[in-house]
Amino acid sequence: MLPVEIAAIWSLLAGYLLLPSGVQIDLPMLPPLDKMSIPAVATVLLCWAKGARSKPPKHSWVIYLLSFAFIISPIFTSFNNSYELPIAKGSIPGFYPLDGLKLAGRNLILLGPFYVGKHYLGTDEARASLLKALPTAALFYSLPMLVEIRLSPQLHRWVYGFFPHQFAQQYRNGGFRPVVFLDHGLQVALFASLAVIASLVIVRLRGRIMQIPVPAVAAFLGVMLVLCKSLGALVYAVVLTPLILFTRPRAWTKIACAILLVVCAYPALRWHGLIPVEQISRAATGVSADRSSSFDTRVNNEGQLLAKAQEKPLFGWGTWGRNRIYDSYGNDISITDGEWIIEFGTFGWLGYLSLFGLFAAAGFRASRAIGNRTDTGAMIVGGLSLLLAINVIDLLPNSNLTPLTFLLAGSVASASRVRAAKRRPIRSRRPVRSSVAVPAQ
Repeated sequence: MLPVEIAAIWSLLAGYLLLPSGVQIDLPMLPPLDKMSIPAVATVLLCWAKGARSKPPKHSWVIYLLSFAFIISPIFTSFNNSYELPIAKGSIPGFYPLDGLKLAGRNLILLGPFYVGKHYLGTDEARASLLKALPTAALFYSLPMLVEIRLSPQLHRWVYGFFPHQFAQQYRNGGFRPVVFLDHGLQVALFASLAVIASLVIVRLRGRIMQIPVPAVAAFLGVMLVLCKSLGALVYAVVLTPLILFTRPRAWTKIACAILLVVCAYPALRWHGLIPVEQISRAATGVSADRSSSFDTRVNNEGQLLAKAQEKPLFGWGTWGRNRIYDSYGNDISITDGEWIIEFGTFGWLGYLSLFGLFAAAGFRASRAIGNRTDTGAMIVGGLSLLLAINVIDLLPNSNLTPLTFLLAGSVASASRVRAAKRRPIRSRRPVRSSVAVPAQ
């Protein structure tokens, strides 16, 4: 019933926001089916069957190379992990080539939203629809969010019969974080932060959302973000607000590219002590002693996991918990909150750089495309680049890798450089007569 671009956006977004979390159908020899893979496969197949209404963008060999490396990285990981790993209580299964093939299929499915964004959201109109979809979805999502803020996170249990994560983690500062149908309250907070940032970009564009003045939408979503009780997500919106309102799109893409490059190099920066974790810990102490203690615990765990990952830096340890730390009794003592340490420990530099390098390549392609432009198309591409960068940098403390991340990356990767036509002066010994009338100046 909808144009293919809008239908693809809402298919992926609604699947992410409404399907149950923490459940999957894991069949032998096939990638697991869950709320990420089912909408991705269905959307790709339907988009492919319907066809794009606009010409696909020019191909980028860097993006194709990184995509291919991301798909095959689990296969390389299996070559050096096809053995059981002994621990005190027995052993951990090996990561065999069949496991590598299965995860290669999973990675192929994860790239589905990237393909949709690159091939079907490559016009300014389609990217504008994606930008508006985030605050629009957040407005509808605010209703169940308000219910859970008042009553505690119960909707997932009421609708699907179970709660996907530890309930105690959703209680903070005398109240509850909303979870709705996502995996954790931090995911809801990140989505609210992205919606606020998107609405601020639309403020610059002087647009409207559902016939509502956009400043009012941004203010309301800002209140919802505060009620999510997540300091990190709130900081993203507060820091980017003056940047969006008072600078040009070129600055947005430059900052986005810098963030994406730092994330790509983050394991090396952490290993060589170039990340100021002690200063961050002291700053967290000024906010809350509980936050400081939580941050220190996370830093210590990541340090131990990073040391183990350095034993197999190229291709990682594989799955089944082979990348984790175990005590002398065989108990798992690891805490893996950040997506970066999960990817690096599991698939090594090949898997890590192919994933985060893909996001960085998309950001740099967007930066080259807009140049010094300040038109509507440049603002849309720059705004989506900022949304991608915020989502990616949030993968350092949290594991919020979602279909929206790949959809944003694919959309900005489809941006192409607009070049002004060069006119060459015509030199002739004889005057040239023209039949086109020139209007009076």
